[in-house]
Amino acid sequence: MHRQIYHISLLTAFAVAALLSSACSADGNGELQPTATDQQPVAFTATMADGQEAETRAVPNVIDITALRTGGFGVFACYTGLHHYGDTDAQPDFMYNQQITWNSGTSKWTYSPLKYWPNGEGVVNGSTGTLPHHVSFMAYAPYSDMSTGDAGYCISSMSYQHEVGNPWITYRLHINPMHQVDLLYATPLLDQTKQSTAASLSFAFQHALACVGNEVTVTPADAMKTHLNTLRTGEVDRVELVLQSFSITYTLTEKGRLAMWSSDGKPHWETINSESGLVTRTINYTVPANTVLYNYNGTATTTDYTNDEHGIFYIPAHLANHYQKAVATLSYQVRTYNSTDALLNTEAHSDKVSAPIVLSDYDDAYKPGKNLTMTFRIKND
Repeated sequence: MHRQIYHISLLTAFAVAALLSSACSADGNGELQPTATDQQPVAFTATMADGQEAETRAVPNVIDITALRTGGFGVFACYTGLHHYGDTDAQPDFMYNQQITWNSGTSKWTYSPLKYWPNGEGVVNGSTGTLPHHVSFMAYAPYSDMSTGDAGYCISSMSYQHEVGNPWITYRLHINPMHQVDLLYATPLLDQTKQSTAASLSFAFQHALACVGNEVTVTPADAMKTHLNTLRTGEVDRVELVLQSFSITYTLTEKGRLAMWSSDGKPHWETINSESGLVTRTINYTVPANTVLYNYNGTATTTDYTNDEHGIFYIPAHLANHYQKAVATLSYQVRTYNSTDALLNTEAHSDKVSAPIVLSDYDDAYKPGKNLTMTFRIKND
């Protein structure tokens, strides 16, 4: 109860100091009264964490430092007074989804209204002097007001301002994969104080989602090549394997909750859906006419079909016993020609193959920030 009274007085004092610019100190009850002449604003810088610029490539929607400055980021900040974060009930009432934007003119991150560090001056439990007052900061990007634009669709809800516990945001896959929004989180900055902080707090952002299918390759398996070679008998002088069409249908977890802090000091994903929380998204790839994957006329030539423009984000968390997966459907033809290159015969084929996206604590390949590429080999069965 004492902490709550102490905290309310802190916020009230901030408002009074900002409006009146009057010099204050500790009152008779030992409640925090910041000194207006000694105010230090809370300032931010932001970077991409080491190695994150090259991760989670999902053209064209991946967030790099340029896109981060375009979309800005949101901040939750919890004031816990003399207590460390995690040792007491906390709520993001120092800053709640505070929008931080990049000012290209000054090359600085800015926000309004400006917040100031608590001075930590006062009498607490019989002690006087300067005592540390803790504020913990958590951030995500791009900023979302939960209502407008693609970011508002994908980042669709978050914890309430006066909700006790770790702040969280909810992410959902966009109904149109071409409008998907990348999601970043920053390593939490816990128990920051005016006495210990530098001129600004630096957020190191990294990708919270994973990507699959940004690069897909279709190629004939060795067994298929051997089979095609056996067709070159009699009047057959040349054999072709021609790809006609290719698509992937993904079955993915639609929504996930990203807790901005956990006991290991990092944000983590939580599933919030029932079994009905799976959705499908289909990507149809453009296959140029006469895409010859294999040509054999005594000399073999293999040309893979590769597409690197249609990756899709997925939430690296699955519902119980309901794994995410990718199902590829492809059609191709086997064509035979005589010595004058006249077409003798065309066989049409259609294959379908399922590739599970298995999420495991032991498999680093599927974790946040990773990009799964896929190779599909056409077999002879």
